Amino acid sequence: MGVIYVISMISISVYYIYITMIKSAKELYIETLFIPNRKVHYAVVIPCFNEEKVIKETLLSLLRFTTENLTIYVVDDDSADDTLKVITGVSDSRIKLIEKKKPNAQQGKGHSLNVAYRKILQDYRQIDSNQVIVTVLDADGFLCEDAFNIADRIFSHSDIHGIQARVRIINNYKGGNWLTLLQDIEFYEVIGNIQKLRMKTKTVGLGGNGQFTRLSVLKKFEDIPWNDCLLEDYDLTIRLLLNNERIVYTEQLIIYQQGVTSYQRYIKQRSRWIQGSLQCHFYMFRLLKTNSLSKIGKLEMLYFLLQPHYNLINSVILLISIRMLGHSLLEEMTLKSVLTILLMAFITVYPGLTFSKRYIKETRDIETIENSPKIRCYLGGIFMYLYIFLTIPSILLAFARQLVGEKSWIKTKREENV
Repeated sequence: MGVIYVISMISISVYYIYITMIKSAKELYIETLFIPNRKVHYAVVIPCFNEEKVIKETLLSLLRFTTENLTIYVVDDDSADDTLKVITGVSDSRIKLIEKKKPNAQQGKGHSLNVAYRKILQDYRQIDSNQVIVTVLDADGFLCEDAFNIADRIFSHSDIHGIQARVRIINNYKGGNWLTLLQDIEFYEVIGNIQKLRMKTKTVGLGGNGQFTRLSVLKKFEDIPWNDCLLEDYDLTIRLLLNNERIVYTEQLIIYQQGVTSYQRYIKQRSRWIQGSLQCHFYMFRLLKTNSLSKIGKLEMLYFLLQPHYNLINSVILLISIRMLGHSLLEEMTLKSVLTILLMAFITVYPGLTFSKRYIKETRDIETIENSPKIRCYLGGIFMYLYIFLTIPSILLAFARQLVGEKSWIKTKREENV
């Protein structure tokens, strides 16, 4: 009992220190009003595998932009549905279709990105690669209406090499459920604040959706900027940071994407991300030895990479604590047990409520999508800690897959009419 208590107190302390840090993080605004007299070229890459439900609307949303020098590379990964037919049905000279066929297909998202990258190198060989921005979107991604204007201003800083957009779940309310609401609070508020903290530690992470990177820094990796890692975005982040490249995050540039509505699909998606994090563990020694990162930057990245282990241990400890507390309550109700219950309730509810309060405040003026009612958001905040428990099966699945050497890509299915 004593050992469990000590471990749980240490775990709670680490949790609250981290929560306090990310809650207090403020955005370091790095836009500038000065636009140099030079043209930035955007090469948008959209990997597709069985995306017939969403790819048309994504393409149409991009074609509404009046941005000069915009080219859209759609990579079909030998889809089994009508994805290819839907893509070819959208006629525009800015769209370039890249078809992959087996056996050179279905080898993961990183492989598709590298195929598009080689095509981009060929198409932009006469243009300064510092002025070519490779933008990665998922097939369900919708950029905010001023996305490229914001990116123009940020990339006018020559020492900025990459940008990660802020993520919103488009079906957090309409067309969604409680699971999609919790994902929206997680992405928009919790992860958003983590990224703002990373602005201070200079360890901003690129995401799989809404990442902008100069072609010039990708060229340093020759033919394969993206590895076959299941978390190819963070794998690229690590290698860019080891190369002393600067990645930034801004709240102003928003990417909208679907949240998964099925718990089974949620588990599969998260297990892929967690396993990808495990695959990145081999970078840890290089991160410790590099001079490209500060001590606090190294600590932040190591914490992120070790988070699957921490979350698993923390969840097991909390489950054991709940069981032991329940057992003691059945035997005898004491002041100590009541105070323990109140403390656990505070620990589990307070952080989620504070994040949901900020979520309500920061999303109320966004009219692009329909926001959840306040009472629903507060209830979501109350259940945010329980949301962590939903990931336990995905952690176990990720560790099991990693142990047996299973590296196949677990595809996230999309929703229609979201």
